Amino acid sequence: MKKIKLALLIILSVIILAGCGKSAKEEFFDYTKKNVTENSSNDISMTIKDIKLTADMKDSPEANVMVTQLKDIKVTGSMQHDVSEKATNTKLNIEALGQKIPLEFISKNDDMYFSLDIFRGISKIASQFNSELPSDEKTLSAFDGKYLKLSDADTLEIDSKSATNLTKEFQKEVSNYFTSLDEERFTKENDVVTFKLTKKDVVVLAEKFNTLSKTKKEYKEFVIPDFDEMIKNLPKALDVKFNLNTKTNDLAVALTSTFDKKDEGFIDSIEVLYNYKPNDKQVAIKLPAKKEIVNVKEIEAILAPYLSDELDEELDEELDEELDEELDEELDEELDEELDEELDGDFNMADDEFKELVKELEKEDFSSFSAAESDELLEEYEPLLTEKQYKTIEKIFKNK
Repeated sequence: MKKIKLALLIILSVIILAGCGKSAKEEFFDYTKKNVTENSSNDISMTIKDIKLTADMKDSPEANVMVTQLKDIKVTGSMQHDVSEKATNTKLNIEALGQKIPLEFISKNDDMYFSLDIFRGISKIASQFNSELPSDEKTLSAFDGKYLKLSDADTLEIDSKSATNLTKEFQKEVSNYFTSLDEERFTKENDVVTFKLTKKDVVVLAEKFNTLSKTKKEYKEFVIPDFDEMIKNLPKALDVKFNLNTKTNDLAVALTSTFDKKDEGFIDSIEVLYNYKPNDKQVAIKLPAKKEIVNVKEIEAILAPYLSDELDEELDEELDEELDEELDEELDEELDEELDEELDGDFNMADDEFKELVKELEKEDFSSFSAAESDELLEEYEPLLTEKQYKTIEKIFKNK
């Protein structure tokens, strides 16, 4: 949770930096100042532009399927800021695993509300993996149109007033840091100002945040106890490129993360694109009514039948008493066979995901593969594909 707090505070503070003047550097900060001091409404989007696999994983069917699914994730929405009311409204639509999930945050002063309409989409995705999350209409409808008040102490377990004060002080630290950067790091071509952040900048800002958190007793809860370990676990390289069109106020942000081979992951690098485009959809920001707000205890009561560890333990004890070891082994074998059959059916790739996979495979050169190697790859792909999809993949390997 504290890592999330750190990330949110750093991102927020970078966005609201202030400046004046007309150099490339100052034009960039004029934009950020305008977004804080004036009412604004922007269309926003996020897509994964590219994912590169490690050399030892680029021929793995499972890894390529996962990459295809990740590339299909899209986020679109809008962000509105009302300066006079000190309110913001962020509405997003997340497309993932064939589902569209709505996400909404509303804030005013120190209060923040989170829409629980997201639960339907999450439940549908969870059901694909045989999760115990509820999917019946009665339970799902209990979340429709409801909001969780995130600023309540029993929700985030933080002092919202202290968080606000710390954020304001940290913004000054961030502003001073960016003011000290060389003008050469800000370039302008035609109407576009370009500015780049590196991993070094991120680490410096993180260090400033953690140091500031230690200066006052009221900030103590925000100190990152495992700070050095967290910095050590950052990607090998982090590059954030901002492209600001000073004529249209469109902002494009490209975040590229490159990972170390010793991390033993299957992804070598990933590039994510964010876009912010002004619109004319400014409307009054409406806070949830009292009857629309629920607390954590109410949510726990709704989900209790599905998330109770006690029920799981009782079931395990009953099975142990009723079944001897021989019967357990036979049952396990039957369950494994059933699970394999279910997996073959449940996890066949969607047509759009399959098309993306075909495009990726057609770019590869399999001419050096022996017949045995091709058969081995086909065998790995077979459980993930329908019969028709399998024949298509087979032709790709044979033709290469």
